[in-house]
Order: sequence, then structure tokens, then C-alpha cells
Amino acid sequence: MRIPLCIKPEDWPPLDRLRWQEAREVTSFLSGPKPAQKWGVERRRIVEQGYGQWLSFLVRNGWLDPDQTPEERATRDHVRLFVLELQQRVSSWSTAMMVQAFARMLAVMAPDRDWAWLGVVVTHLKTIAKAEKDKRGHMVDARQLLALGVELMDQAMEMGERYHAATCMRDGLLIAILASCPVRIANLTAIEIGKQLWFDGDCYRLAFTAEETKNTHAHEADLSPELNYYIDSYLRDHRHRLLARGQGSKTDRLWIDRWGEGMGDRSIRDQIEKRTRDAFGRHVWPHLFRTIAATSFVDHDPDKVMLVSDLLGHASIQTAAKYYILADGARAHDAVQSALEIRRMAAVARLKGMNGAKS
Repeated sequence: MRIPLCIKPEDWPPLDRLRWQEAREVTSFLSGPKPAQKWGVERRRIVEQGYGQWLSFLVRNGWLDPDQTPEERATRDHVRLFVLELQQRVSSWSTAMMVQAFARMLAVMAPDRDWAWLGVVVTHLKTIAKAEKDKRGHMVDARQLLALGVELMDQAMEMGERYHAATCMRDGLLIAILASCPVRIANLTAIEIGKQLWFDGDCYRLAFTAEETKNTHAHEADLSPELNYYIDSYLRDHRHRLLARGQGSKTDRLWIDRWGEGMGDRSIRDQIEKRTRDAFGRHVWPHLFRTIAATSFVDHDPDKVMLVSDLLGHASIQTAAKYYILADGARAHDAVQSALEIRRMAAVARLKGMNGAKS
């Protein structure tokens, strides 16, 4: 039987399931605060995934003893081999994130154990991790992304009732909403009509509870009233055409694929990357929208840099500054491009002058 690379929580050993439950649920008024009690749905999912990868590694190597405690299984030798396997299978940054998630799970399952050595491992993995994607090479201005979204939606309106109009409208709205409100892909995928997306009488709003966000902070944002017409059209016409291609299942999910089902994050990512590649010659992935939004904000209105944390749903500006704002680099890039363009125009002018002199 094929063993999955990530074992789901319902298939964990009984002791592990019990420890995980105890780490996040209050069982009586006498029990103290639980270490994972305030974690949001997204953080729990990430930690469960990291731990599921660890259990799969143990099973595939014949090292999983269900009678052992989680801390007894986490020997330094096994952790070292787990890291080596991840490094051969995924990127350096993904390795660091998975080991960090696994370490967080152990810390709440066995809070009395000293896990300082595992923290050192995580820190080292983050230090040596190399970014797999060149962000600067894929950066475009946020206004260009919004313009692309509107352009696709306008094209859809001109297509009438053709099937491709529905997918064109959907993809344009995906890009426009993500450019306006750069939420994480998990939140974008999970949007449901009337739950995360609702109309307040003047404009549409996106609202995510603390449980639904990665950093456990509730996040709300108004969408521009300029998008009202397009959202209404998508909800009224195009979304229903996509649903009609399915098996008749009902869903409140906002994004519908070509088979009439709710879109997964992989298909949403593929459509956004395809549309941006066609438009700009280089693809923009969903998470890069967050960097673009922060960078464009600072480039165009640097006096309001403190508002970037609100835009991205962060608790503080430090997170945005550390991971998202590339404003200085973007301005430097623009300066270089402008200088090259000036030199190119000067060269063209010289060539024209030389040709004129010869004639």
C-alpha cells in the first residue's frame, strides 16, 4: 500500500491524536490555558501538515512505534535524517517551514521537554534557505495588475454568453480583487458568498475571522465601488454559467472552475500565473501580490507606510518591512530602466543623424 507523504490527523496514532486534542482544547474549567488554543485554522493546518510529513517519514522507514510518545520518537538522528529527506524533495525554504511546523507541534504536544536544540535546527535551516523565486524579476506595479483585471472583465462583457466569457470574467475578477485586497491564497480560495464576501449597500466587503487567518487577526477590507458592476455581473450571470457545467451540486464558493465545482488553490494559482504571463511576459504568483501591494504603496505614497500592515492584515509594520516591502529595490530598478531607455533613445537619434548625413 502506498504511504502518503503527509499523514492526515485522523490517521495519526491514538496517543498523538490525544496529545494534539489536549494541546488545543479546554476540557474543564480547572485546566489552564492550552498552548495551541488561540491558533487559527490556517496555522493549525500548517502545523498538522508538518507533523503529518514527520509521521509519514517514520512509517516509510519502519520507525513508527505507536506505543512511543511523540517526544520519544523525535531523536536527533531521526530528525537529522528527516531534514535530509526533505532537502532532497522540496526547496530549502519549504524544508525550513516544514521542520518549523513539526517543531511547533512537538512543543505543544510535549511542553515540558526542552526543545531548544530543535529550535537551533530551524534557525539554521532558515539561515541557509535560498529563495527559489526571484521576486524582483516578476514585479509589476499594483496599478498594472488592477488594470489587467479590469481589462479581462471588459473583454468578458464583450463576449456575450460564450463559455470563455465566464472564465475570462472570473479570472479578471480574481486578479482585480487580489490586487485590491492581497489576502493569502488560502483565504482567497475559501471565499464564500454571504460569509467572507458581502455587500453593505455601497460596496462589497471581504471579512475574515481570526480563526480563518494565518496570524489569528481578524481582517476586513472594502473593495472599490468601481468593482460593484463587475461583481454583480459575475454573480448574476458568469458564475451561474460555470455552475451549470457541473453535476448540479450547490456551493456558496465564489470561485467556480470549468467543471462547475469550487476552485482549489492550485487551479486559482495556475489561472493567475497564466493571465499575468500572457499580459506581462512573466508570471505573477498570488503571494507576490502582497509584496507588490506593499511595495507599490510605499513607492506611490511613502508618507503612509504605516498603513501597509493594515493592507496586508499584519499586526505590525515590522513584518511587512521584513518580508514584503521591496520599495528601495523597485525604485532602483525603475531608475536603471529609465537610464537604459534614455541611452537607447539617444542611440536611435544618433543613428538617424548618421543616416541623414549619408543621404
